[in-house]
Amino acid sequence: MYKPVSTVDPAVEPSANYVKQRTSNDMERGSEKEYPEEVPTPVAPMATKTKLLNAFCIILNTATTVGIVFMNKIIFKDPKLKQMQVCFAMWHFACTTLILYLSSLPPFNLFVPVRLPLRSMAPLCLFFAGFLILNNLSLTYNNVGFYQLAKIMTTPSVVFFNLVLFRKTVSIPIVMSLIAVCFGVTLTNSNSAESNPLGAVVAISAFTVTALYQIWIGKKLADFQVSSPQLLMNQAPISVVLLAFLIPFFDTVTDIRTIPPNTLLVLFFSGIVASLLNLSQFMIIGRMSALTFNVASNLKTIIILGFGWIADGRTLTPRDLLGIVCAVGGAAAYSQLSQAGK
Repeated sequence: MYKPVSTVDPAVEPSANYVKQRTSNDMERGSEKEYPEEVPTPVAPMATKTKLLNAFCIILNTATTVGIVFMNKIIFKDPKLKQMQVCFAMWHFACTTLILYLSSLPPFNLFVPVRLPLRSMAPLCLFFAGFLILNNLSLTYNNVGFYQLAKIMTTPSVVFFNLVLFRKTVSIPIVMSLIAVCFGVTLTNSNSAESNPLGAVVAISAFTVTALYQIWIGKKLADFQVSSPQLLMNQAPISVVLLAFLIPFFDTVTDIRTIPPNTLLVLFFSGIVASLLNLSQFMIIGRMSALTFNVASNLKTIIILGFGWIADGRTLTPRDLLGIVCAVGGAAAYSQLSQAGK
């Protein structure tokens, strides 16, 4: 049973929370009455909590992305697993489904599962399938440098589709910060970029569908008024089924018993890391926006490249340093401008 909230704490001395006022009757009697001061409800702690949670989501997404990249390098050293890209993604979404389901049960009870209409979820799942297939094909028909450059175009694509589909606009200062981020990442990748007509077409299709997939995540979160885990809990199992139909066309399935145990162990843990990566992506888009997620993704590219340069013992050129400064500075400016606009 709820208790009414009292505005006055009887344990507090009147002199601390009361002000003395005189009415006309009091003046006639020469007395004073004490009235409670109105204490405004503090809002700063809630804003701080929100900022901290947003920062945690971005840090988690960045850490899991870096982790999954280096795990993938270990896993795909095995030529047999390299030919099982769709099975690999299917495993990750199966792990996501299982972990979300377990986290919704006692004693965790982290969220309450909801069942969303399959017809409404179909576009999101189809965008996901297209995002996965086209990005894999882009990496197949282009070298890594061009693949990374094409991914940068996801950011302006998100701005474009938000404007065309939902009439959402962004301010000039935010546009300038996005240009700085994209320009910085371009500087660090453009030296090794090579492509061909077919590869270029595939790359354009890939970043277009990727932008639509990210926008649709935010749209469905708003349409259904559900949390990120609730939406992902609906998408993940459907995605597993969709991917199962794609395996005969894209993968060469091998006997798992022929894979070295150490590689299988990394493969197992990659499923847990991928689950956190998927969830953090939905949380960033749900709590902030698809545009914010793209800025964070471009920053992650710089971090991953930095780790790669350190591992390879590469000396940074002035061009690389300028790219890092532009990307990090643009991301910092975007963060400040986004917060100021709220």
